[in-house]
Amino acid sequence: MPWWSWIIIWVLLALALIGMFVVSGIRLFRKGVAVFDELETLAGKLDVLDAASDAADETRQQLAILAGSEETRRRRALVREAALDRREARHDARIARGRRITTVDASTRRWFG
Repeated sequence: MPWWSWIIIWVLLALALIGMFVVSGIRLFRKGVAVFDELETLAGKLDVLDAASDAADETRQQLAILAGSEETRRRRALVREAALDRREARHDARIARGRRITTVDASTRRWFG
């Protein structure tokens, strides 16, 4: 083998290595850009969750034993009133449904015979 064939082989190997580095670098850059885009999306979601968490912390109730008897009675009265309102709403809905079922509409009445 002549000496210049070794130079050609090594030049081709070096070019292949450089090409591999370029292709790997491009792929790595694209993946890095995709990661930063996903991190940006995640940061937006975390801002929403953080705001929701702050709102939940503000609405968290104090323990009844620490609130005092008057505050506890007031809270319990509100809970009972809300339950009574829900019960009445369910009752009214049942009555309305029963009336709808039992009423006869002349346009839908069929005569057999």
